[in-house]
Amino acid sequence: MRNEASDSLPRVAEQALVSVRKFLTQHANNPPLSFLSRLFGRRPIATELCAEYRLACGEVAVLDSLSQLGSEWMVFHTVPLGRGDDDLEYVAVGPAGVYSIAVRQHPGGAIWIDGGVLLVDDERMPHIRDAEFEAVRASQLLSEVTGSRVEVTPCLVISGSRSLTVSKPPRRVAVLDTRNLRSWLKDMPRILSAETLGAFRTAASEQTDWQDTKRPSNEVTEQLARFRKIQSEVNQARHTRLTWMTGALVLVWLIAFVLIGGTTTNLLG
Repeated sequence: MRNEASDSLPRVAEQALVSVRKFLTQHANNPPLSFLSRLFGRRPIATELCAEYRLACGEVAVLDSLSQLGSEWMVFHTVPLGRGDDDLEYVAVGPAGVYSIAVRQHPGGAIWIDGGVLLVDDERMPHIRDAEFEAVRASQLLSEVTGSRVEVTPCLVISGSRSLTVSKPPRRVAVLDTRNLRSWLKDMPRILSAETLGAFRTAASEQTDWQDTKRPSNEVTEQLARFRKIQSEVNQARHTRLTWMTGALVLVWLIAFVLIGGTTTNLLG
């Protein structure tokens, strides 16, 4: 599907990858690391930006997961609803049906779910209700676009949490984490025919303001490339620190071995 306006979507491009854009803007103000800092594996991210970095990582992880669903799937990011600045976060259409996907990030949080109640560190959040509402709005929009009734299944994706406990699943909303999002969608039974998917693809191709995750705008592509470079630098710094720590432990072990060996020799002598 060709998005003919992929390079001229000012509002959509602004709304996409909000956490990534915010992190990149703030990170650009920090000076580059010195040679010695890189040599010893200093983290290339300022301490005050670590929380923003984790949010951006979660955002990219969800995008990557949905982008790997396969050729039969269509995934759109920040779909405008046509009223103000409201957007649908993600809409996924494939053999298993149509899904609205709301992502909520809670790095390090403990999530507990009992039916329609969702707690984050014992604080109640409206995420399940919001996901249901987004599905209703998605159904209205897609029904208008395709000219026929479109049933939409609401999904709530929790990103970055320390734990996710589902005491009782919500009645309508599928609650997932980033790791099992793609496999859950692909394992769902097929309910849409190839003809139906083809008709939807034709209708969607006419919506020039829908951001296709498989054909992102130049701006989004550039932002992702910059962020992935930083992720690579963070991973390299972590590897460097582990290498230094391993070397230091081995050196301490060797020194202790030599000293103990020398002491033992003197005692025996």
